[in-house]
Amino acid sequence: MASRGRNSIKSKVELHNHLDGSFRAETIVELARTKGIELPVDNVRQFKEFVTCENVKERSLARFLEPFAIFIPVVRGDANALRRCAVEFCEDQANQGVLYTEVRYAPQLLSSRMSDNSSKDENLTDEGALQAILEGLAEGSQRYGITVRSLLCCIRPFPEYSWQTVELCKKYHGKGVVGIDIAGDERNYPIKPDDEFVKAFQEAKRCGIHRTAHAGEAGPAESMRQSLDWLNAERIGHGYHLVENEELFERIKNERIHLELCPTSSLLTGSCPSFDNHPAKRFINEGLNFSLNCDATLCCNVGVADEYDLVYNSWGYDIPILTRASFNAARSCFLPEEEKKCLIAELERVHGMK
Repeated sequence: MASRGRNSIKSKVELHNHLDGSFRAETIVELARTKGIELPVDNVRQFKEFVTCENVKERSLARFLEPFAIFIPVVRGDANALRRCAVEFCEDQANQGVLYTEVRYAPQLLSSRMSDNSSKDENLTDEGALQAILEGLAEGSQRYGITVRSLLCCIRPFPEYSWQTVELCKKYHGKGVVGIDIAGDERNYPIKPDDEFVKAFQEAKRCGIHRTAHAGEAGPAESMRQSLDWLNAERIGHGYHLVENEELFERIKNERIHLELCPTSSLLTGSCPSFDNHPAKRFINEGLNFSLNCDATLCCNVGVADEYDLVYNSWGYDIPILTRASFNAARSCFLPEEEKKCLIAELERVHGMK
C-alpha cells in the first residue's frame, strides 16, 4: 500500500531510526572486503539474515544489539565511510516515501575512540565523526529532496560520554542537530536520579535542546516515568510496557506525550511476544499521540513503508490512521516552530488537505 522507490510520494514523517542500525548490508560487505575485515559471513543475503533476530528463539534487546559490535567496526573511524552511509540513508528514506526524518546515533561509537583497526583514520574525533555524518546528511537531503535532522544518543553502558554528548548538541544545535536521546539496554542499565545521564538531560533542557528517551522497551513502565520526571523527556521511544501502569497510561494520554512506535522491532527485541494484543493497537485505539517507525532498517529488515503496510494490511487499520501517524510525528518533531509549520503545511498539501 505504501509507495516506494525513486518516484514515491513523500508523505511520511519518521522520528525513530538509528543510523548505525540502518547501514546498507551491501555497503558493509563491500567495505569489509576492501579493508580486509572479516565478517561472520561474506554474502549480502546471509549478512542480512545474520544481523536480524528473525530466526532467534530467545529474543531480547541485548541479543538484538549483539550484531552491532560486528559491523560497526567496518565504518568506525572512517569519515568517508560515515559520509557515504549518511548519503545512502537519505536515499533509502526518500525511497520509503519519507518527507522528514530524525535519525539518531552516538558519535563516540563511530569515531576512532574505540577503533582497534590501524588502517582507519586514528585522528577522527567524536566531533569529526559527527561532522562527517552531518555533511553526508546535508548532501543526501539536497540530492534526494528530503529533510533530515539528527538526534545525538547517550548510551546507557557509557555514562561518561553523556556530558560530551550534550555539549555536541549545544554546539551543533541549529546546524543539523535538533535533540538528545538515551539508548541502550534499559533493563541492565537503568538510570538513577543523580547520574550523568540525568545531568546531561537537565543541561539540555536548560539550553532549549529537545529530549527523547528509549523507555518501556526492555524495561518496565517505571522506566518511562523516570524518563519523564528525571530526564524531562518530551517523547518516548517504544514505550510498550506502558500498558502495565494505568495511572501512567492516563498521564501519557492526557499530556499528549509522543510515543515513537516501532512494531517489527518490538518483536525482534523480545519487547512484545507477538502482534496479537500488541500494546500499539491499544495506543492507536485510545487516541494516544503515536508515530510509526522502523527503528533500524538493517537489523529489522524493514523500512518505515513496511511498518505502514503492516498496520494497514495485517492490523486492519484504515488510511486515516496512517495519516494521523504522520501528522502526529510532524507535530511532535523537534524542528523549530516555523520549520515545523512548513512541514505540516507540506504534509497537508501532499495529503490533499489544501
